[in-house]
Amino acid sequence: MTTPAKLVTSNASTDLKKYEEMDVDQLLSQLSPEEIQILAKEVDPDDSLLPPSQRCSYDCVKEPTGPLNRKKLIEHINKQALETPDKPEHKPYVPGTVRGKKWVAPQNVNQKGDNEKIKIDIDDEYDVALNSASQEEIIDLAAILGFHSMMNQDQYHASLLNKGQPVGVGWDGITRATQPKAFPPEPPNNTNPDESIKRVKEDDHTLIDLNWNNIKNISDEKFEQLFAALPNNTHLETLSLSNTGLMDRLATKLAEAIEKNYSLKVVK
Repeated sequence: MTTPAKLVTSNASTDLKKYEEMDVDQLLSQLSPEEIQILAKEVDPDDSLLPPSQRCSYDCVKEPTGPLNRKKLIEHINKQALETPDKPEHKPYVPGTVRGKKWVAPQNVNQKGDNEKIKIDIDDEYDVALNSASQEEIIDLAAILGFHSMMNQDQYHASLLNKGQPVGVGWDGITRATQPKAFPPEPPNNTNPDESIKRVKEDDHTLIDLNWNNIKNISDEKFEQLFAALPNNTHLETLSLSNTGLMDRLATKLAEAIEKNYSLKVVK
């Protein structure tokens, strides 16, 4: 059993309130087929399941002329396009006639040639100092002035750290890739999640730093148990959860637990 459709009107329109309780199906049953056809042309059913031919208000009453012949259709369209006269121009085109203001490219008076050198006037003292400076000193000066494009990475860092320029790396030298430093792998984390959760629940005063870093296959239930115990813990200060596969859903619960905990200082 379906509820009869009713007309819905705006509250601002007081004149249509009397039609709110009318049954739409009852109104449609009083229309003639011709009136329903006219109404169907004005109303879009807004139903994506209906084909476009039934949603379109255009109703073609012409009889079909026969099966579709694509070649003849294209020939007819081209013929109709060629026979249709062009729209007349308001101002016919006249060759050589300039209408409006002609654009002229601005001339740059201060533009210098590519081969023209820019002269810089410096004191004789600085001129002598620069002419007698070594290549390493020039590189250090460029690093101090921030001319990063004049040097490579090794030269720049050597100047900042005052280590001296690398041997064989000048203005035209090739910077070789720095060999990466080999760091020993981190030792396995032997922390027992179940035991640490129990200590957090019991508010163990000796548990100040809890490290779960790099522990694999921690279930979501254990994370939830840990986060549920955090609000009542008053001694834990550091919580490490890096590389544990913590998902966004659980991170939201962690944020809620942090809001209620007043002892945590570092969460990483």
